[in-house]
Amino acid sequence: MASKDFPVKFAGETYDLNKFLKDHPGGVNTLERYRGRSIAGVMKTYGHSDSAYHMLSDFKVKSAGDRNLTGGVSENGRIITKPEAECDVDEIAFLEELESRLDWSKPILSQLHKIAPHYQKWVNSAVYRKCRLFSNPMLEYMTFTPWYVVPIFWIPIILYLGLSQYFDYVQCEDCEDRHVTNIQFIWHLVFGFIFWTFLEYSLHRWVFHYDPGSSIRMIQMHFLIHGMHHKVPFDGLRQVFPPIPALVIVITLVTLIWPIFTYPLIKAVGSLTGYLIYDMIHYYVHHGSPSDGTYFYAMKRYHSNHHFLNHDKAFGISSKLWDHVFKTIVQVKKLNFALRW
Repeated sequence: MASKDFPVKFAGETYDLNKFLKDHPGGVNTLERYRGRSIAGVMKTYGHSDSAYHMLSDFKVKSAGDRNLTGGVSENGRIITKPEAECDVDEIAFLEELESRLDWSKPILSQLHKIAPHYQKWVNSAVYRKCRLFSNPMLEYMTFTPWYVVPIFWIPIILYLGLSQYFDYVQCEDCEDRHVTNIQFIWHLVFGFIFWTFLEYSLHRWVFHYDPGSSIRMIQMHFLIHGMHHKVPFDGLRQVFPPIPALVIVITLVTLIWPIFTYPLIKAVGSLTGYLIYDMIHYYVHHGSPSDGTYFYAMKRYHSNHHFLNHDKAFGISSKLWDHVFKTIVQVKKLNFALRW
């Protein structure tokens, strides 16, 4: 094999993890020692989910060789190897069968009816693939968003709104009836920021993770707004929110809160700042390489736990604040060594 390959063994098969090394939630350094060796034991030791075993199929090296098939036979005739017996074989076989119902070379959105009765199980079983949503090229293009587009789009809007509100309410002349001090202006910004953190948690928990049931339209909607991210969590072009749909949501929310809050646009500046920070943190905890002991290191491990172990907990991405409040906090396993990505 070429030096860039990273072969590992599992259940008598060979898998090349080269593309996955930096994305591995457990870091590069936990895999380095297993190059060319079996990973069955370590996967069991560190409590990998059925989704992790299922995702191995995306890295399988398609070549003949000594399969070392030993062990029993499942009810459906599958030979169970000794390493494979350590995981839930029937569950993984079912996940693989679900996956086989879809053709990943074609738009996925129009095929979701094939797995509808088991959508929640399927969508939380991650794969390491690219996902096409629409057959229409223009619609498909609008679903891709490089991370840097988000700050390029939102920073000018935040600066414009912030400065215009500051001059309208703080540095204004003849505006005693609506004048605010610098401290009051900052307070409204901070309130908006904190309001965003609550909104971030609420949207993630009660909107993005709602159960669409068996309705195909609701399943498709869920997959569009968040399910896709859980199914293909390593696709860097689909981990920040596209600016135009985000702008529509922002305008809708501002319209709703306008009659409720005083100085709504000042508060909106704080919320938009919180949103921008959130989206950048979300991208970074997926693709960044934070150092042990830092805030982002802890949040990267915390968010990985949400993706691969506790889908119904750990909803906070930029912070754990509201997970503590609503008791959805997760205690991530402590390690005696630092992870590297």
